[in-house]
Amino acid sequence: MGISFVPKEEKFFDFLGQQAENLMKAADFFKTAIRDGKLGEDEVKKIRDLEHEGDTLAHEITDMLNKTFITPIDREDIYSLANGLDDVLDLLNAMAGRMKLYKLSPSDEDFAQFIDLIDQSVSALASAVKHMPDMKRQRRVLDYCIEVNRLENLGDAARERAISRLFDNEKDPLQVIKWKEIYETAEGTLDKCEHVAKEIEAILVKHG
Repeated sequence: MGISFVPKEEKFFDFLGQQAENLMKAADFFKTAIRDGKLGEDEVKKIRDLEHEGDTLAHEITDMLNKTFITPIDREDIYSLANGLDDVLDLLNAMAGRMKLYKLSPSDEDFAQFIDLIDQSVSALASAVKHMPDMKRQRRVLDYCIEVNRLENLGDAARERAISRLFDNEKDPLQVIKWKEIYETAEGTLDKCEHVAKEIEAILVKHG
């Protein structure tokens, strides 16, 4: 049997799917913690552990790219997609840590709305990544990306409402500063989700 000098194509979509699934676990756990009004050390550590797992998966994908000659899609697209998913998880982890550090109440109504939007957006991204390898389901993948865009638009409106209410109702300037940062980070997380969705759309166009 002859020896192949072309490295075997790795299962990049499997690893991207694992990364998206891990991100979805973090978003869902965060949403549950906020719903239950519990964001203590244990909850923050759980999100941080999932963020570390996301880092590991992103590094593994990069390592595979360095060792693989043939990839299912352009290697720069794989790298960008892996890092985009990792960036979303980094923002979730940062929000959880800051809320604990600032001693902010997880029962805040406006933040609960943000987390729900983020959870829905991450779920749509995970579904899009899951169906990317099946070229017959491009329309379905595109629909998930459109949904992420819709949720990002809702996030823009939610940020304006949240900050407006914050200025109207909160008298403590330090609380205003803290919550404004959290709201803007939450909206930035939705922006990052939309950025990843646009990258997926661009990949579909390139390989359609």
